[in-house]
This record gives sequence, structure tokens and C-alpha cells, in this order.
Amino acid sequence: MKKTVVIMGAGPAGLTAALELLRKTKKYNVIIIEKDKQVGGISQTKVYKNNRIDLGGHRFFTKSQRVQNFWESILNKYDGNYITNQSLPNAIGDNIFLKRRRVSRIYYDGKFFNYPLTINSHLIKTLGYKKTFKVAVSYCASQLFPRPNSNLENFYINRFGKELYNTFFKNYTYNIWGKYPEDISASWGAQRVKGVSIKRIIQENWQKKFNKKYQSSETSLIETFYYPKYGPGQMWEQAQKELETLGVKILLNHEIVKIYNKNNKILSIDCLNNNKIINI
Repeated sequence: MKKTVVIMGAGPAGLTAALELLRKTKKYNVIIIEKDKQVGGISQTKVYKNNRIDLGGHRFFTKSQRVQNFWESILNKYDGNYITNQSLPNAIGDNIFLKRRRVSRIYYDGKFFNYPLTINSHLIKTLGYKKTFKVAVSYCASQLFPRPNSNLENFYINRFGKELYNTFFKNYTYNIWGKYPEDISASWGAQRVKGVSIKRIIQENWQKKFNKKYQSSETSLIETFYYPKYGPGQMWEQAQKELETLGVKILLNHEIVKIYNKNNKILSIDCLNNNKIINI
């Protein structure tokens, strides 16, 4: 008899685990239990009055070829440069992965700034010469007299200077996380910001000046990425269809409330569905 594998959650991790398992072997019966009414987790794309709405921004960008290959095994990659849905050739269908140009802006002091930052005349004009001078002096001071990386505030100042820190990072961090950077560990910054710094931004801008096809290896600095035609949820909706053809049971609207085990072996699971307990 086939062994049964139960996966808790039909988000990207759960669906990927099921696909990776069943593409390699058919030795298991797989059941995926999801308390929401659709798959995708926080990468869902909701449909409201025929409009598709993402739950936050999701860009598909990876430095891992294995991950890229996995995505492309679900949706067909179409490399037309920054093509719009309206100009897509009908022949390529709907289940496609499109290259998109990133457009991100920081709104500060009634003005929009490009993000990732581009060190050019437009930035200087938007900041103003006085502010730009302060940023430059502050950054030089942070390089000459670096602070100990004892918290996130010092981490940011060492990379961007105190002037830019006070301008963009301090209040933004508090508004998002409810804590000021001086109360957050520097290791958090190393994970979120990784290799981004003023020095790195200047290097990236210099590379792009002489190589138009240059693509940053830093996630925070990328300018193009891949994106499903109908939003990130489409990736996981297609994964759901493939799993169902492989015989996987995906139980939506089922919330796990109890797990029965004996001698380190799971015997069964109780789920709540429509106010009823169902044993699986």
C-alpha cells in the first residue's frame, strides 16, 4: 500500500513540496490541507468583480537556476521585452511568465525618487544641492568613522550615512514594523538589505552605464523581473491543476485543529470544515 503524506498549507511552500515529491516518485498518496478557500497563501491573486488583485507586491526573481526552472515548469516563459497583456500575440496563450520592468518610487517631501536610487543629475536636482551636499558629507563621515553594528540604526548609517538614514530609513522602519531601528537587531538589516549600500548603488549605476544588458545580482536593486500574466496567484493555481491531475487531494476550507499520534507516527488529523469536525 502507498504511504500517505499530509501537507499543511497550500501556499507556495506546500504546493512546491507536493510537486517536487510527486514528480520524482508515485509511491505516495498526497493530501494538502488548507484553511483558506483558495491556494496560494500570501501569494494569492484575488478576483473581485472580474478584477484580479494581488495581496501585496510579488516579484519573481531568483539567483537559483533550479528555482527558475521550477517556475518555468509551471508557466511558459515568454521573453518579449516588457510586453503588455494588451499587445500579447494570441498564439502564446494565457499560462505564461512575462518579463516586466520594475517601476518603484519613494515619495518624500512632496517629490518622487526612483528606487533603486540612481546617482545622477535628476536625483541631485530633486534632493536639492544643499541636501545633496549634506548627504555626501554624512556618507563620507560614516565611512571614516564607522559605528559598531550593534543595532539596525548603526547598520543603516554605516551604509548610507546619517542624513539619508534620517531622511528615508528611520520613520519608514517604524511605520512598517512598529519599532525604531535602534531597537532592532543589526542582523535583521543584513537579511533585508543584504549587499545594498551607497557604494554598491554607485557600482551598479556605473555597470549599467557601460552595459545596457547588465542585471543586478542584488534583489533590492533589480530593474526587471518575471511575473505571471494574471498575477502571482496564477502560478499556484496552475500548480493546483497539475497536482489534481496527479491525484492529489487539496482540501480547501479545512483548518487543522488536532493531530493524533502514537510512537512518533501520525495516525489521523481532525479538521474543522463548515463548523464540523472531519477526521482524516
